[in-house]
Amino acid sequence: RDIKSANVIVTKDGVATIVDFGLAKLAGATELTKTGTTLGTAAYMSPEQAQGLSADQRSDVWALGVVLYEMLTGERPFRGEHLPGVVYAIVNQTLPPLRSRRPEAPAELERIVERTLEKNREVRYGSAGDLLGDLTAYRSGLAPGRPRLYARRAMAAGTLALAVVALVAGGWLYWRSSRTRWAREQALPEVSRLISNGRYVAAFDLARDVERRLPGDPQLARIWPEMSQAITVETDPPGAEIQMKEYAPGSGQWRRLGVSPLKDIRIPMGYFRFRATKTAFLTAEGAGPVLGRVSLALDAEGKQTAGMVRVPAGTFYVILAHLGPLGPFPMADYWIDKYEVTNRQFKQFVDQGGYQKRGYWMHPFIEDGRTLSLQQAMGKFRDSTGRPGPATWEAGTYPEGNDDFPVTGVSWYEAAAYAEFAGKSLPTLYHWYQAAEARSAPDVIPLSNFGRTGPARVGTYQGLSPFGAYDMAGNVREWTSSEVGQGRFILGGAWNQPAYLFHWAEPASVFDRSPGNGFRCVKYAGPLEARLTGPLQRQFRDFRKEKPASDEAFRIIESMYSREPGPLDSKTEATDTSAEAWVRQKITFKAGYGNERMAAYLFLPKNARSPFQTVVFFPGASVLFARSSESLLQPDRWDYVIKSGRALLYPVYKGTYERQIGLLPTEQNREVLSQWVKELGASIDYLETRPDIDRNKIAYYGLSWGARLASVLPALEKRLKVAVLLSGGFVFVPRAPEVDEINFAPRVRIPTLMLNGRYDFIFPTETAQAPMFRWLGTPEKDKKHVVWDTAHDVLQLRSQGVREVLDWLDRYLGPVNR
Repeated sequence: RDIKSANVIVTKDGVATIVDFGLAKLAGATELTKTGTTLGTAAYMSPEQAQGLSADQRSDVWALGVVLYEMLTGERPFRGEHLPGVVYAIVNQTLPPLRSRRPEAPAELERIVERTLEKNREVRYGSAGDLLGDLTAYRSGLAPGRPRLYARRAMAAGTLALAVVALVAGGWLYWRSSRTRWAREQALPEVSRLISNGRYVAAFDLARDVERRLPGDPQLARIWPEMSQAITVETDPPGAEIQMKEYAPGSGQWRRLGVSPLKDIRIPMGYFRFRATKTAFLTAEGAGPVLGRVSLALDAEGKQTAGMVRVPAGTFYVILAHLGPLGPFPMADYWIDKYEVTNRQFKQFVDQGGYQKRGYWMHPFIEDGRTLSLQQAMGKFRDSTGRPGPATWEAGTYPEGNDDFPVTGVSWYEAAAYAEFAGKSLPTLYHWYQAAEARSAPDVIPLSNFGRTGPARVGTYQGLSPFGAYDMAGNVREWTSSEVGQGRFILGGAWNQPAYLFHWAEPASVFDRSPGNGFRCVKYAGPLEARLTGPLQRQFRDFRKEKPASDEAFRIIESMYSREPGPLDSKTEATDTSAEAWVRQKITFKAGYGNERMAAYLFLPKNARSPFQTVVFFPGASVLFARSSESLLQPDRWDYVIKSGRALLYPVYKGTYERQIGLLPTEQNREVLSQWVKELGASIDYLETRPDIDRNKIAYYGLSWGARLASVLPALEKRLKVAVLLSGGFVFVPRAPEVDEINFAPRVRIPTLMLNGRYDFIFPTETAQAPMFRWLGTPEKDKKHVVWDTAHDVLQLRSQGVREVLDWLDRYLGPVNR
């Protein structure tokens, strides 16, 4: 409790030694001071010591941080003319940036010192050992020849002092010259390399170091926009300490940005976690930036919104499939549950007679146009043993050990009744999407519970919303109060659903009690406007009344997508023979526009002979949110093609995997659609260079998004011989003629198989599937539309689906070579 410069000496052998333990106490000993008193030298006291609170090892870490700061700058970080002024500065003032006083101090060292001087001891180093680990890592990471900072107290005088000054001056000039050479010859090329590898944080940190060595350097000025972004950080109330760290769990350390509001501050490119702290307020966390802005709301301690996060007032605007644009309109503050409602919480509702008390069931029970009585409705809300409770429970309770798992298997009525019991509401679709922020999907979805075997304990996955809520993507899909037809919207997707349902509004019957159904609640500050509570109308186009472009008009449209095959400069980057059924090759080649290169994965079957029939795959929209194509998504949707003896080419199209260009690059954008046309063409160009590929037997296989594009791409790429489309159809949003599928579909004339679900909300049977099938220009005898009793994912009936696909390929490509 009294680490300070005056208590440290450096011995003749260079060892720093603490010489005074006057205020130390034995571990476990009784308090030696009265409650509320302070001990220690004021300038080195931690904030908790200065306020008379209990001290622990983290207080010593703070004091050591003051010593480090003093060593590096020659000044103490917090100063005042009198003792009260020093104490006030320690408790209330912002730490002066170390490099404002010592500009040449490396950024890494500054971050270490700043963490020792965190006012919130929960954020500070937990022990001197933790601090030692970072200091050791920093020292070992210094590049050869890179200078280390030392502070020595000059204790000589006279001639010796002059000699020391001369020596230091000469050394400083040499050091400065070497640092300039290092910055220009080593650091700047390394910054460019880090940017090219997408390592923006490391590039940013190194560039800041270079900027201090080469102020105003034009090369650095040119590349700053490639690795950094300017953002604004606002908090309600203002005056909060703001910290930031990388979004991926376990990546990097918290960085201090300053005190809110912060305007146009520069941070690395990317998506980050943010934290705001303020005395007497609960800590707020969130993620961002979204559109260059981070907004966090802090609630006062003791406020009656425990377990909830506040979404600050703002303007709502979103575009959703089948609903079109919603907003813009202003929305007031509201609170939303940080986590989904758990089994433990719902059990309280059950145990307190929630299923028997009429006052919680505020909505009429309407089924197929008939109003049910309370008794009739309660007969539908039974667990697997016939007791009141969710469909996934047994004997009136949930499985042991699942207290903090989300409650599942609940209908909309049960979710609404619980919200009434808890004194809350179900969120409207608008409030749910405002809190979730669909534009965060590329970062949130990879850290969320999708494509797994069941729900997880709430908060297990680290997908964090911009305002501090967890699991809004995946885990369980969440009921809202918003009506659509005879149902209600249920959002976010569940563990057993495709990831794109995070931003695709899905409706369900109010009596639906699927295992993936859950919910979270909101609290509103006041009554909602009528436009937020009314039913939503889906947007449809009546394709029966529309006509495709004439042949003359289509020739003009087709000319917009013309491509000139050129050199591919193809390279086989990797070959993997470890799989039992195939050999996987990663190929790169020119994409056919600009200087762009693309990758494609070619799977060659081990159970057949070349030349191989080949299927070119276009995936579903989940690939828009994946980070790397090294692990291709949903292999069960295409692996059976390879096992049948056919090759499969999986191109990495623009906007997918590591080639992301933003959320949902749609075919409404002619430039993007043109790129896909050219990439598909380049992929087939590559196949035609290989003697082990039968160039006359190339098929198109589209899944969901890829199936939708099949009304366009085969009309422009004439080398495709057959098409298989799973879960596709026309979309309803009006679009320009040059990207409107109704103008392309009649020009698709190859044999085409469509497999769809009768209950597909994304591509409804009568308004999306049937129009696409009807407008395909394929002769009637060579096109087939199979509709099964499934939702969007038609391969829920895997055996039937695989059989249909392989039979179709056998019919039009012939048997494979064995």
